[in-house]
Amino acid sequence: MKKYLISIENEGSERLTKFFAQEVFNAERYEFKKIGIKGAELTVKEYFNQAVAGHDKALTPSELGCTLSHLEALKDFLNSSEQYAVVFEDDAIQNGKFALADVEKCIDNLGLESCFFLSLGGIQLRHNQKVKGTFYPKLMLERNLLKIHAYYYHKLVYAYAYIVDRKMAEVLLRYHSTPQVFDHWAGVSCMEPNINLYATYLFDHPPVNDLEADSYLEAERIKNSHDVKLNHHSHKFSQRLLKSLIKLSLKSYQVKP
Repeated sequence: MKKYLISIENEGSERLTKFFAQEVFNAERYEFKKIGIKGAELTVKEYFNQAVAGHDKALTPSELGCTLSHLEALKDFLNSSEQYAVVFEDDAIQNGKFALADVEKCIDNLGLESCFFLSLGGIQLRHNQKVKGTFYPKLMLERNLLKIHAYYYHKLVYAYAYIVDRKMAEVLLRYHSTPQVFDHWAGVSCMEPNINLYATYLFDHPPVNDLEADSYLEAERIKNSHDVKLNHHSHKFSQRLLKSLIKLSLKSYQVKP
């Protein structure tokens, strides 16, 4: 499994030192490839072509840099022979005692559907409280695994810790041929309906309210919205009723205290 760290920090910085002080990362720190593109350092032409042209709302430099960094990791992954890639942003926090080898073993044993994105953290945060789906019959390191229903793809945010297979990496690279905000799953599913999104809670995230110290993107996420708008008004009453019944049957991920 290829391992990537998305970070614009310099080697030896306090932030990276804190990240690699965690047991799960420290044990394999030299297997991580660090990728960090600063949107603010792109030329005006590069920024305009990738973040402004063809967008209803321009991406901020931080949003663009973040997306480009993730895409660079996925390109590198596809140039390897590995079946999976695990990607972390540098504010991921280990929740529990396990090794990345345990995570990889679980992926091999779970039998997830092809073209998958497995979020390893974020489902527990308040921005994802409305996300629903069905629980997978197998656990992942004794944690529930939620298969997210397509009706709720647009509600899922955060990509600070995740695993993808090769098919999903290919889909994401096609979708972001014109870069979008990376976690816009509704848009991805419009292009490729057969994606599979899963979520569990193995990695935490700093408090969202502590913007200055803990996240470069959260302030911009609050101020900027790039939601993909889907038109459901033309659906017949019977279709809307069926959709409502399906939604009522779905479950939310509940984090044990």
